[in-house]
Amino acid sequence: MELSVTEIVKIIKSETNIIKREKAIAFFFLNLIRELMSLALERVDQELSESMRNRGYQIEKKNQRSINMAFGEATYVRRRYVKAGQESRYPLDKFMGFDKYKHYSVLAVRNILEVSSDAAYRNTALAVNCLLGFNISHAQIGNLVKPAGQKIKEQQEADIRYDAQTAKKRVPVLCLEGDGIMIKALKDDWSFIAIKFVKDYVM
Repeated sequence: MELSVTEIVKIIKSETNIIKREKAIAFFFLNLIRELMSLALERVDQELSESMRNRGYQIEKKNQRSINMAFGEATYVRRRYVKAGQESRYPLDKFMGFDKYKHYSVLAVRNILEVSSDAAYRNTALAVNCLLGFNISHAQIGNLVKPAGQKIKEQQEADIRYDAQTAKKRVPVLCLEGDGIMIKALKDDWSFIAIKFVKDYVM
């Protein structure tokens, strides 16, 4: 802790421009968080090894992975386990909820989608790049929104099928309240549906 404080004091004293000074401090903290998170993840991976061995799995190799989280990018090394007749496993990724081949954590995606429900993709990307510890393009924003929209569509279709099987009820007054946005798309294009409360479908 004392070493970190000393480094911060050096940054404060070495830079006279207030904007450059704060940028340097932010960069210092982002790097510190990345290092601490990497060490923490690798320690958790080590602790998970005993339970995997007890289940008959063996360590095949170690692989490095990078994931963008709500506080920035984290790069870590985790163990890959194999067992005869079973698929290979990365227990740390499963424990942390990191999807296969995905580069963003669940919370990072949820935060991005919340912003994109009120802003254009380019503005969302600008906000993420300015405020979070990683960069993302407007095209990547779209790639995150579309799968979430598909989940929403599937859930809506499931609700419709459920409603069709239940008895109808007559009420004297029916009140509906909604909060969302409309995004222009090609006719008959159901590739995505964006709504205000997208977080309910991401979690």
